[in-house]
Order: sequence, then structure tokens, then C-alpha cells
Amino acid sequence: MRFPIKKVNKKDNQFPSLLKKLDDAPRRLYYQGSLLNEEEPAIAVVGTRKATKKGLKIAQEISFRLSKQGVAIISGLALGVDGAAHKGALKANGKTVAVLAGGLGSVYPKKHKGLASRILKEDGSLVSEHKKGVSPKPNYFLERNRIISGMALAVVIIEAPARSGTLSTANHALRQGRDVFVLPGPADHPNYEGSHKLIRDGARLVRNADDIVNDLDRYLNKGKFNF
Repeated sequence: MRFPIKKVNKKDNQFPSLLKKLDDAPRRLYYQGSLLNEEEPAIAVVGTRKATKKGLKIAQEISFRLSKQGVAIISGLALGVDGAAHKGALKANGKTVAVLAGGLGSVYPKKHKGLASRILKEDGSLVSEHKKGVSPKPNYFLERNRIISGMALAVVIIEAPARSGTLSTANHALRQGRDVFVLPGPADHPNYEGSHKLIRDGARLVRNADDIVNDLDRYLNKGKFNF
């Protein structure tokens, strides 16, 4: 099954509503599959590419549980936590959105080409602000993080080392007025240095998907939300 690349401009009604409100929202998005609509609340689940087995399990479990609540899962299709988040949503037969750093038409990393295909086949979407054929560059990964957080009601952080692109997503989320939820871990584990700093700086500590759903209950009301 082929999924054509489509374009939506910021002024169009189909442009993701939460993202549209941001001053630095992209002027247009390119996408394959089904974009989020105004009736679909979404939460971003992100974390390090070098996640522990426990971190991967937690990411998948949280995404699974949130999907069962009717929440779409947004992430970046990267190795590690991102991939686990997408897989958790798919396991729950839920919707998931992958925001890419490069243009559509090719998948990075190549290892996730099959995962990208599954996302499209299960009514999800691949999204980018870049035209087809644009290769991902280091700064593009950081720039796309504002889209990941900007499309979501909140961002869940799972295993963020002190020097992690995940912290970029968290900072974008805070600037955008989004809730930031953080899973804590062992005090001496390097994968949690950035996570614990976020908690110290005021992010919300959560233990599981139930904590997240309870905190977001003011947004989630039969699939509709106010933000």
C-alpha cells in the first residue's frame, strides 16, 4: 500500500490545532497517513536512544496504556525510547505520529523503516517540516522537537541523560506551556541525570500511565480537550 506525501499549510483547517497556536510553528507540514484532528488528544513520549531494557519496557507500557485511553502517541521514530513508544501505541491498536528530522520519502534510522510502515498502515502518520529528499542534519533533530511537543498536550520523559536531545523537547514543552511528566530512576544512573534535573526544576514526577491520565483529566473528556 502506497501513502502519498501531502502538504498542509499553517492557515489550513487541517493543520494540527495546538501546533498552529505557536509563534514558531512551521509554515507548512508534509505528511503521510492521517494527521491528528481536533477530536484526538495526543501526548508525546520521548527519551534517550540508548535506553535500558527497563526504560524501553516502561515506554512501551505507558504508550500502550495511554493509547487504550484514546490518546494518540507522538514521538520521533528514533532508536530507543521513541521506537518503544510507537510500538506500545501500535500494540494497543492506537494511533501514533512520528515526527521526522528529514524529509519524507526515506526513513531515518533505516532500522525503523518497517516500524514506519506499520504506523501508516495502522492509521497513524509520518510528519516533517521538510520537503521530500531533504537529509536530516543535527540541527534538524533539535528543531523538530518543538513540533513533537507542540502537537501534544503534554510530554512524558523517559530516561534523559544530562546531555540529551530529549531535554530539548522538554524545554520546548515548558516554553509552550505544556505539562512535562518525568519518570524517575536510580539516583546514580547516568540515564536519569537530565530527568532528575527536570524534576528538581519543577517537572511533574509520575510513576505510571495512571498518574499521567489523572493529571490530564481536565483535558481528556470523551476524546475532546481544551488547552
